[in-house]
Amino acid sequence: MTESDTTSIDGKMIPSILGEGEEEAWHGSGVESCIVADTQMSSLAPPPSPPIIQWDIEVPTHLVGRLIGKQGKFMNFLKQSSGAKIYVSTLPFTHDIQICHIQGSQQQVDEALSLVRKKFKDLDLSNCAPLPCLPITSWLLLPQDVFVEVMVSRVEAAHHLFVHQHSHPSHQVLPTLIQAMQLCYSQPGCPSLPTPVEVGVVCAAPVTGSGWQRAQVIQYDGETGTTHIRYVDSGGYDTVNSTTLRQIRSDFVTLPFQAAEVLLDNIMPLPGDEEFSLEAKEALEESTANVALILKVTGSQDGLPLVHLWKQAGDEMVLINRSLADQGFFSWFDTQ
Repeated sequence: MTESDTTSIDGKMIPSILGEGEEEAWHGSGVESCIVADTQMSSLAPPPSPPIIQWDIEVPTHLVGRLIGKQGKFMNFLKQSSGAKIYVSTLPFTHDIQICHIQGSQQQVDEALSLVRKKFKDLDLSNCAPLPCLPITSWLLLPQDVFVEVMVSRVEAAHHLFVHQHSHPSHQVLPTLIQAMQLCYSQPGCPSLPTPVEVGVVCAAPVTGSGWQRAQVIQYDGETGTTHIRYVDSGGYDTVNSTTLRQIRSDFVTLPFQAAEVLLDNIMPLPGDEEFSLEAKEALEESTANVALILKVTGSQDGLPLVHLWKQAGDEMVLINRSLADQGFFSWFDTQ
């Protein structure tokens, strides 16, 4: 068995757009279980449970009916005979193949594969989990030294926000991706993230009222069992129970991450204040809600782009950074 790595976005990455014919598989390693016994009772402790592994095989769609059997007869036979957990899932961007997932101990998986091989002698039963060298996605970067049209997807603070390049071709694919993830992760049996959760890993995270979204692990707290994540398509941060996160399939990370995180340039908190006020944040939200804006990258700070944002106001283009400063929500300073 080869245990595949979960997807991380450390280092430089090249953007790509979803395409047909790409290998579909789960990114991430299988979930292992263990029994922790008190050292004084070690002689009475049960033997460690065998590691739980997952084996995914590609099944041509025209064979899926035979694999399941009439009224699920063959699938039930596989489960009862092997003791493995077995289910079939569809792939969102192809109708030619489906994935048969087999979960259990090494012995259970081997037994299930042996039974499948007896019925489908020509079926390739190799694990279709991706190799670590598969290309991974990147952020949809903001262009430098040019004006670009954006819409604000989330405001974190008066100077800190996320934007979408809503006219970019890849952004048009995002609704399809979100729908596909909802269909996939609403099914039982999707693998959880292994613990301890690795910082930098890309995963699927549930969002109340919004289905499932792609997220990146920012920090893991083993004592509380919580994980701090960044939503890479809608923007924003959250701290969630680690058990709610799921491993993400490789076909779900071919679309560039859509939310660009930026900082407003040439502004700072009001004199005497250490932080930007909640009123300033609300003013920025009101000024940028549901309207196309013009953005230009002016520099960088702490690894994030510094930007100017303009908004159409009648016949004029108003610099939001300066306008909100003039209204007294924060202070303006000129770049030296």
